[in-house]
Amino acid sequence: MLRFLVRLFAFIGFLVVAGIGTAVWYLWTHEEPLPDAMVLTLDLDKPLSSRPDGDALGSLLGREASLRDVLDALERARSDERVKGLLVRIGGHEPGFAEAQEIRAAVERLRATGRFALAFAEGFGEGGAGNRSYYLATGFDEVWVQPLGDVGITGLAAQIPFARGALDQLGIQPQVQQREEYKSFADTFTQRDLTPANREMTQALLSDLSKQLVDGIAKARRLDPGEVRALIDRAPLMDQEALQARLIDRIGYRDEAEAEARRRAGGGETVELTDYLGTAGPPHRDGPVVALIHAVGTISRGESEGRGISEVSAGSDTIVEAFDKAVEDDDVKAILFRVDSGGGSVTASESIRRAVVRARERGKPVVVSMGDAAASGGYWISMNADRIVAMPGTITGSIGVVAGKMSLEGLSEKLGVHWGVVADAKNAGMWSPFRAFSESEQARLTAMIDRTYASFLAKVAEARRLPADKVHAAAKGRVWTGQQALALGLVDELGDTETALVRVREAIGLKPDAPVALEPFPPPKSTLEEIRSVMSGKGLVREAVARELRAWLGPLAELAEPGVRAKMPAVMVR
Repeated sequence: MLRFLVRLFAFIGFLVVAGIGTAVWYLWTHEEPLPDAMVLTLDLDKPLSSRPDGDALGSLLGREASLRDVLDALERARSDERVKGLLVRIGGHEPGFAEAQEIRAAVERLRATGRFALAFAEGFGEGGAGNRSYYLATGFDEVWVQPLGDVGITGLAAQIPFARGALDQLGIQPQVQQREEYKSFADTFTQRDLTPANREMTQALLSDLSKQLVDGIAKARRLDPGEVRALIDRAPLMDQEALQARLIDRIGYRDEAEAEARRRAGGGETVELTDYLGTAGPPHRDGPVVALIHAVGTISRGESEGRGISEVSAGSDTIVEAFDKAVEDDDVKAILFRVDSGGGSVTASESIRRAVVRARERGKPVVVSMGDAAASGGYWISMNADRIVAMPGTITGSIGVVAGKMSLEGLSEKLGVHWGVVADAKNAGMWSPFRAFSESEQARLTAMIDRTYASFLAKVAEARRLPADKVHAAAKGRVWTGQQALALGLVDELGDTETALVRVREAIGLKPDAPVALEPFPPPKSTLEEIRSVMSGKGLVREAVARELRAWLGPLAELAEPGVRAKMPAVMVR
């Protein structure tokens, strides 16, 4: 039945693609020229795509822009005299801290060339917090809010679910070990509330991020940090209150903001940022070649997923092959490695780390640019780079290990299902979800975790040239902001992708502003390849199920999501 449904969806997709094929071909081969004066527009009221780079089919289907699209377009616009300014809708979506900081930095660089930038919001955080979206908006010349809109800079808070009580009622026994006390991934399943270590770590993260939030707003809006903190304690602020407090510049509607942008541009036309990028082309197209390799999403063995219309994962086979091809390509002089991952499989992480080491041994410098997260496995694959650049709000570190399984034995018995067991070896049923670990199996699990954790610590000490005791103090499974990680020696510098590119240039003997050709490895799929992927129906049903599980179950979905159950027994750096 499932196969029939997949084929049916594929056939329907074929009819749709065939029906619009002629129109699409016409649009792609008859691009309208860009106007002589234009205002770039972007809708950040919804999340940016998590895919690492652009894809033609995604654009055809009207998918949202990726972060790479946004950064490339803003960088390209800096040298395009036709671009007079920028109008961005913000407020309905809370980006990650590092993502907000990176876009903010790109907007500020555009403004430094004399262009204007207007941020418009119906409200910041209607019915919820609007801290990061407002923080992003303060990087613009003016902040507009629609009448009756609020500015919800209510400050940062963390709410962490703990499901141990529910699991006990269901008869599910979490059998998970972690190294060490700050490695909190398993706490959701093993604890009923915050442990002292988890509370301490979370509070330290919030304090540092709050300071970044307050200081950023204060500097941009020319306010005293103490005044900003007082406003946060009063928030959410109504439109007139925010205007009086100098948090916003104008109260007006979207059409009024657009009219103001056109006026500033001398009557220029508005052009969507992704359309502009598609016609004008990306920046960094000339000069020595720098390979851009992404590791985005959960790190797993096999191929990366989600380069087209599916969920995103960082597959070790795909990433290692990308490094190998970049190393073998004589035109490639260096590698920019973009990491945005909270971790995953330790064996996959080690394969990728080895690829970084081999690239450097072959004379190809590797510079890491960290996104919202480069933690646990994400830090594992980063640590051997020539240089690590993180945003202040990046979440990194988490040098620790977690492994185990969920024993469904109690639930199975409650349902009246008993499992008879026949085995010809002592630990043959170790990873069975329908019985608990035996004493010998627990011992093997402990040995595996201890071995992996010791290796992690040693590799960090060697790669970062740090004393073992200093590495251990920064480890214990604890996560840090990029700003905290800099002080600990876990990263080299704070900055965005453009900062990382400066370090790449320096590594290959170029001036900081010398032109380079930034080429993605592997290259994005062609339109035909994307259509073939859709037509095959590969993974569509699984991905739909996974999305629904994540939406309904939150953290518990990781136990039920197809494919993740198989990963759970393995040692994870997450």
